[in-house]
Amino acid sequence: MNVLVRVGPARSERRRQSRGKMSVERLGGHARDLASAITVIAALLVTVGAAQSDTFADVMRRAHEYVVVYEDHELSSVMASEHYQQRLDRFGESQIDRVLRSDYLIVQLPPQEDWFALRDVYEVDGMPVSDRADRFRQLFAGPRAAVYDRAMAMAEENARFNLGDVYRTINVPTFALRLLRPKDRGRIRYQKAGEEQIEGTQTWVVSYEEIRGPTFSGTRTGRDLPAHGRFWIEPDTGAVVRSEMILGGTRQLRDRATITVTYGLEPSLGFRVPVEMRERYDRPDRKNAEVIVAVATYSGFRRFDLRTLTQPDPATVEPDSTATPPVPSK
Repeated sequence: MNVLVRVGPARSERRRQSRGKMSVERLGGHARDLASAITVIAALLVTVGAAQSDTFADVMRRAHEYVVVYEDHELSSVMASEHYQQRLDRFGESQIDRVLRSDYLIVQLPPQEDWFALRDVYEVDGMPVSDRADRFRQLFAGPRAAVYDRAMAMAEENARFNLGDVYRTINVPTFALRLLRPKDRGRIRYQKAGEEQIEGTQTWVVSYEEIRGPTFSGTRTGRDLPAHGRFWIEPDTGAVVRSEMILGGTRQLRDRATITVTYGLEPSLGFRVPVEMRERYDRPDRKNAEVIVAVATYSGFRRFDLRTLTQPDPATVEPDSTATPPVPSK
């Protein structure tokens, strides 16, 4: 199974909503008390009525808007550390284990300025990656027109560390969010599948299915690979609490990939971030087929400045032999 990321154009959509204001004329005595009581009751009724009248369209509108703000303004300048454990099973028994340590960030790629998640593996099973050579700095230091090609090359290069015969570059936690981008909603069918509480947060479970191409994922030969799955969405805010994406497992492609990501509030940033990604690659029609399972956890979230990534590492800069040495202080 060869699964590749496809990057399409993305444009931010911003909407402003106005809230109506209620005013009550000042009255005296019991009339004023009565008016206050009526106002409180009316406010409660409005709140309850609004909660009950939330339609599926309302919740999806909030989710679409949430993803735009989340990608463009929140997660776009965040870097995290990833601990990624993979296991390869054959005939129901564990055969190989692998642990990757990486840096993870989201960047905009020209020419469409679409958002793309990148993983930079720096350690495999406790051994440093010898040819890493500070790839993030190399990625952004050259001509901007070539950034896209370098990013794709970097994604494919890091994919070589994955276990198994499944070639993949979709195993990044925020990949499924693009299926909620408002500009692509006409290609995707959404449906409410229920309600569920996730770690204390009440959510709406929304199933989705790509029904028209070009799809966000594809094979290495260029064939569309439609995704389906579920989102767990906080109805009042549109925030994604959990995502599930399933590829394959059909007559056209027997191999199947299932990727589930859980988001948690990061206090230092003030918004939700991916905290865990679980993967399973299998073939349902074969009892003893190779199975790959993986769990990635994320920590050390921090803001990054793109300018610092393009500056050379001071440890690798050769000293200037022609420079005048500093005068020692007396």
